[in-house]
Amino acid sequence: MAGRKDSTKRETMLNQACEILSRSGVVDTSLRSLAAQMGTSARMLIYYFGSKEKLILEVIDHEQRRAAPDPGVSSSVADLRAYILADWHSITRGEKHVSVRILEQVFGAACAQDSPYADYTAQTLNRLIGNFENRLVAIGMPGDIAATRAVVGLTALQGYLMRYFTAADPAAVDRDFLRFVDDVILAPF
Repeated sequence: MAGRKDSTKRETMLNQACEILSRSGVVDTSLRSLAAQMGTSARMLIYYFGSKEKLILEVIDHEQRRAAPDPGVSSSVADLRAYILADWHSITRGEKHVSVRILEQVFGAACAQDSPYADYTAQTLNRLIGNFENRLVAIGMPGDIAATRAVVGLTALQGYLMRYFTAADPAAVDRDFLRFVDDVILAPF
């Protein structure tokens, strides 16, 4: 197979897999079922990606690269608040919502003993916490407080996302998340 044709086919398969996995779930979708829904074979997916787990991790990486570039670090509380709320919108109903649904499932699957997702999840969480801590320090928050609030914020975000994706009233979760941001994360320091 020619390199250009391979990369185009690979890109198409990543896009298809992302859509299917966000609907049917990472845990509940076998490689054969995924292949059938994509109109290909499990053997072809293994040829391109090596395993279901590697395909899932590539889907997440692919989606993260496609997401809008990070606007940089804000220097004011108001700018950081606007960034947090825009990101919340993007991950709950905007351009990141599909990949975040998959990412949350991978994070859950990483808790299993000997999970193939454990290293990826640990690295991703450390990076996300570090990035958020840097954002908090940039608005003048002392480092020790920023470190704690970054961990609390990311941990709470996981819970808010689960609530949002499963809630009968997502607008209530939006309101709760906004209060959390204002009353805990960005509370006076």
